[in-house]
Order: sequence, then structure tokens, then C-alpha cells
Amino acid sequence: MTLLFHHRYKKVSRILFYFCFLYGFVYLIFLEGNETLEEWFTFKVPAFISKDFFSKLELGWHWVDTMFIDEALSVFLVLSGIFAGFSKEKHEDELIDKMRNDSLRWSLFINYGILLLTLLGVYGAIYLSFMFAQLFLILLLFNLIFDIKLYRHYKSGRNEE
Repeated sequence: MTLLFHHRYKKVSRILFYFCFLYGFVYLIFLEGNETLEEWFTFKVPAFISKDFFSKLELGWHWVDTMFIDEALSVFLVLSGIFAGFSKEKHEDELIDKMRNDSLRWSLFINYGILLLTLLGVYGAIYLSFMFAQLFLILLLFNLIFDIKLYRHYKSGRNEE
């Protein structure tokens, strides 16, 4: 038996996932470092581990000032990506389960292929940006591949009984 979320989460989480991914991309390219956004979204948040560039490593619960939009966007991306990819279809069957597993397998292969290319060809400070993107790339690849497979499946009419 496969553990999946109820199908009613699929549509909302899919929309939220792709919107957050698009917003995150726009934010990284055009809005990062925007002083107005930093003023609006900088909060004191609890942290267990923190370290600024010029300070010592702090362990234990303490408060830090951070621009919380990064963390909030990351949480929305992870949760909506998992709900989008792992919510049942209205008519879940073995073929849909196989397509989901194949999509997950392909996303792993592609993600780690890109990771190997990054490890061998990206250096300097931009390397950290690539590693950060890798955190979400596997969810994006999985959802894109699975959505394309579902679209082709439903378009072909094989789902009619």
C-alpha cells in the first residue's frame, strides 16, 4: 500500500509549488539585496546554530535577525512540492503509481548528473548558489516529469474505462 495524500490537495499544492518556484527564481535573479524587501521581511527568529561571516559559531537556542522570506519560500516550496507530487489522482491505479516511481527515479538521475557537473565545473562563491538550487531541483524535476507523464496519459485517452 502506497502512502499518499488525499487528491484534493493536488491542485492547490501544484499551483502553489510552481508559483513559489517562479517567484523564487525571480527573487534570486532580480530582487535579492533589495533594501525595501529586507526592511519588510527582516525578523528576529529562534535559531539553534548560527554564524555570520565575521562572528563565532553560536550553538544553543538564541535569537537572530534574518530576512525571513528565504526561509518561508523554502518551506512553501518543500511542502507544496511534496504535496503536489505525492497526492493521489482521482483514479489512482498501478499505472499512475509506476509513472510516479519512474518520475522520481528520473529526477534523481538528472539531479545527481547536474550535481556531478556542478562539482566538476562550478567554483567560487557561485558554487553555493548552485548547491542551494540543488535542494529544490529534485522536487521541481520530479513534479515536472510526473505532470508531463500524467498529461500524456490523460491526453492519450487510456484512462477511459
